[in-house]
Amino acid sequence: MIFEKNEHFVLEAESGMVYITVLLKGFSILNLNPILQTFPQIILEHVKDLKQALMEANGEKIPVGRLKPIIELDIAQDKMSAHVKLNCSEAHLKGNYSAIVGDILESLQKENISEGILMEVLQNELTTKNQMIIAVGKEPVHGRDAVVTYFKRSKRKPAVREDGKADYYDMSFLDEVKRGDWLGERIAPTSGEMGRMITGELALPRKGSDKKLRYDKKTIAAYEEEGKIILRALMDGVVEFRDGKIAVGAHLSIDGDVGIETGNIEFDGSVTVKGTVVDHFSVTATKDISILSELGISNVKEIQSVEGDVFIKGGIFGKGLSKVSAGRNIFVKHANECHLNAGENIHIGSYSLGSFLKAKNIFTDEKKGKLIGGVVEAEGKVRAAVIGNRLQRKTIINVKGFNRKLIKEELNQTLLLYKSKIEQLEALKEKFEVYDAFPDELTEEQQFQYEQTRKGMERLLAQIFQIDGKRKSFMDMLESKGEGEITINRMAFPDTRLQIKSLEKILNDMTKGTFYAENNQLYFD
Repeated sequence: MIFEKNEHFVLEAESGMVYITVLLKGFSILNLNPILQTFPQIILEHVKDLKQALMEANGEKIPVGRLKPIIELDIAQDKMSAHVKLNCSEAHLKGNYSAIVGDILESLQKENISEGILMEVLQNELTTKNQMIIAVGKEPVHGRDAVVTYFKRSKRKPAVREDGKADYYDMSFLDEVKRGDWLGERIAPTSGEMGRMITGELALPRKGSDKKLRYDKKTIAAYEEEGKIILRALMDGVVEFRDGKIAVGAHLSIDGDVGIETGNIEFDGSVTVKGTVVDHFSVTATKDISILSELGISNVKEIQSVEGDVFIKGGIFGKGLSKVSAGRNIFVKHANECHLNAGENIHIGSYSLGSFLKAKNIFTDEKKGKLIGGVVEAEGKVRAAVIGNRLQRKTIINVKGFNRKLIKEELNQTLLLYKSKIEQLEALKEKFEVYDAFPDELTEEQQFQYEQTRKGMERLLAQIFQIDGKRKSFMDMLESKGEGEITINRMAFPDTRLQIKSLEKILNDMTKGTFYAENNQLYFD
């Protein structure tokens, strides 16, 4: 096959190889490029020999390259598509269109490609300019992952609000549910739909990953309803999450006051008092306590939540005797001559007057909250809009502080432990899924191993949630400025005593800003 013949040379092909015979000098290799462009089949491989042949013109037949096939078929590795590249000129394609289409179909047949052939492209859209897609398989529809949804608990974010007459302290605290109420659901994963490769083979879909509902089987039951698994409460109570499981906690609701008619309250669970707590009476609960009277409480004996939070909507007039304690947080509109002690944080909406406050962190409303008189003790930080008053009532703010380096080390150790537990959980999950795929085919020994694996996963999940709680506590501590912080958003009055770690500052002037300890020095921003 002769591609080009002129007075200078003959360019031809034979048995898939390309040869040149140069008869006359004077034809440069640059002048050869336009000729080669008209023959895309040619691949030059011996450029040095070609240059020498053009220079010497000795009439010898020299190999300079090889021929590419006119039709180059490229099949995707997943056999879901095929492309074709035509190595010929547009003129050759136009003059031999039907023959080239036939050759393409024959090439497809040799590769067992029978599905998704784009005949419209073959018949009307072939070109030599670009690689073209000529066969497309049917993609499988992958399965959807299981969808698990739980009852969304109210966020405990107290706020001072105004109704036009007066300020009031409000927040969503306890989420009450009745027997039969919806608490969560699971939509099962789907298997997906088969696809088909261009070779006719089935393309398998990826099955959706499964997720299990985690719930307390003593207080919640699972039912199949309308193709979903629905969680419903087995008892009246309040929604809780225990070690990552949703549960219904015992709840005592008192419509009126705690007083002579009710006596002192002691309850294993959460308590809501819709009225107030009368002088000299007490409320003790293992979980959360909510006292909703806007009048607050006055001169009570004690309010104690062993493990949970305490919310007192109307505040406290303690007369120096009232004690409020919580295993976690205390939320109160105001604290007047009383003792508050929280395992985590104290949140005050309006003011604390002449009170003793003790917690990891103590916060008042950033615009209106005041700490006036008394003693305030925190581990990490105290933040208030105003500290002290114009009468220069003595106010003591004491932040114990912490070792930032040590807390960071403990946080890193906690993160490593968390990662280790997650890896252990993933290993157990793989083992569990094998058993779970054939629940009706397990031997007695396998059933025992299945149960042991399930219990092991439950224990690990509980540990993971506890570790995550420690992580959050460390992160919260590290959010403090320096190694202990006292922030005054509006003003602190003279005769206010601030202490962070062993560093003390008595204010002599009106002050606004942040004091913090670092490297055994007290700084002020």
